[in-house]
Amino acid sequence: MPCSNDLFKRLTFGVKRSGTSFQGKNDAAAGAQLRVRQLLADEPQPKKANNVELEEADEDKLELFAGRTVSMSRKATSAKAKAEKKVEVQHSERIQRLRKLNRIFTWGTDIPDPFINFEDVGVPDQMLKNLTEFGIEEPTPIQMQSIPIMMAKRELLASAPTGSGKTLAFVVPIVQETLRLKELKNYKNKPDVLVAVVLEPTKVLAKQTYMQFLKFTQKLNVSVAHVEHNEVPENVNVIVTTPNRLIYGADKNENFQKSFETLRWLVVDESDRLFDTTEGEGSFRQQLAKVYKMCDGKFTHRAFFSATFSFEVEEWCKTNLDNTAMVCIGARNSANASVSQELVFAGSEQGKISAMQAHFRHGFEPPAIVFTQSKDRAVQVSTAISNFVPEVPCVLITSECSDQKRDEALEKFRKGEAWVLVCTEMLGRGLDLKGVNMVINFDMPQSVVSYIHRIGRTGRAGRTGRAITYFTERDINFIRPIATVISQAGFEVPEYTLKVRKPTQKEKKEISKHAPRRKTINLSHRRHGNKKKIEAKKNKEQSAKQENPKAKEGAQNKKNGGELKNLDGVGKEKVGKGKKTRKVLS
Repeated sequence: MPCSNDLFKRLTFGVKRSGTSFQGKNDAAAGAQLRVRQLLADEPQPKKANNVELEEADEDKLELFAGRTVSMSRKATSAKAKAEKKVEVQHSERIQRLRKLNRIFTWGTDIPDPFINFEDVGVPDQMLKNLTEFGIEEPTPIQMQSIPIMMAKRELLASAPTGSGKTLAFVVPIVQETLRLKELKNYKNKPDVLVAVVLEPTKVLAKQTYMQFLKFTQKLNVSVAHVEHNEVPENVNVIVTTPNRLIYGADKNENFQKSFETLRWLVVDESDRLFDTTEGEGSFRQQLAKVYKMCDGKFTHRAFFSATFSFEVEEWCKTNLDNTAMVCIGARNSANASVSQELVFAGSEQGKISAMQAHFRHGFEPPAIVFTQSKDRAVQVSTAISNFVPEVPCVLITSECSDQKRDEALEKFRKGEAWVLVCTEMLGRGLDLKGVNMVINFDMPQSVVSYIHRIGRTGRAGRTGRAITYFTERDINFIRPIATVISQAGFEVPEYTLKVRKPTQKEKKEISKHAPRRKTINLSHRRHGNKKKIEAKKNKEQSAKQENPKAKEGAQNKKNGGELKNLDGVGKEKVGKGKKTRKVLS
């Protein structure tokens, strides 16, 4: 009599078993749980339920010769399909939950899943050590979603609050692609080829991004160059520069143009500058158009990063990019949530000086950045701060400063030798200055985008910060958009600022092109008063005494009858009895 094992073999002879590996499905489910284990620990785990359903479906397949071959086969297929569908739905729900918890919003088809740990996306061990050295243990939301998209070689438009780690979001995929290419037969043991070009709107930002690349690629076989002057780099993997410098290099060197044939990534940082108000050959948009044409190889993909998400940039990317994936962290065009925001009515330009001096006297924790609308205003404000009593160490950077002077000023600010940095938005934009506690918008920003970038200099990398914006009656017609952003962030603003008429699109465009004309800040009232006026008055009195002896007596009576009184230390002085109050710098 045949044994049960032989009988089983005879009964199942000719039956084709499915090649599906259930262990593989379990691993996939476990991987999904791994990605959300910390955030979704409270949700029920479906792993065992999925196994039971899959095993039941498989058992049904073993009863094919029990007289119901067709019906049982269909039943098994249907049960297994349902089980697989359930796993897929649960995985999708977890990913949606992960995005919701991290305020990750995406648009586009087949967006890759976000990840939790850098190890999940194959970051090299040496790079992990570099990240740990600089205190980076886990990815930020923009990194969680942008890195998988770039690794999938998708065109990308990404927006995230300032200080959220956008630079590392494109450094990681570029480094991984560079190392991958160097293992291929066509590139192995050959001079470095150009893999990525990173464009920044200013030289300061380009240098800053270049330094970030150097930090994260220590001891890795990745070469990075910063095109700052007229030099043209050769045999490098990554170039960080401004559009104008790149165009100049390509025009002067034909071999440099050929290097773009191997280009994999064109990354544009601060991409909202695409639609700045400057027109002509010198505008960022016109320069980028030339670069875009140069970097149009068959292997090239594009990624655009910014702290804001304008509709103009979105439409441009939809028109000019293929299969674009869009990522936005937090509410669209929202301010950094870790920055407390204040909107202060100062009355006049001198009122701004008095209010700022009061802030510096009471509860001020340096360092702080003060933004103005022009370089002339920056010089005036810097001079005023330098004459504050008690003294407030201050440095100034403008477009007229040489690179050496600008670097020296920033170094003093970083070391704490200067408590306040005064600059225009163009120079301050994108600066990654560690530990800035306060931002003061001495002149109200000309747009919401400008406001978000300015206050983004504080509250970076998980720290908290404070932003104060001064306004006068001259700003009332354009204050509502800024007040709305502050109010939506949960901070109080004067109620009337939310009720004034909304500016039209034409008015918004006009104010973005031309800043309001403001009165010159009165710098004659220094800490020791107006020397010229005092001296002129003294000479006049002496002349009067010589001409008329009675003038001496009158001058003395006037001196005794009047009084010079400083009012509550905020810069107001009352000169003589019955005289009008005037504001001066203490």
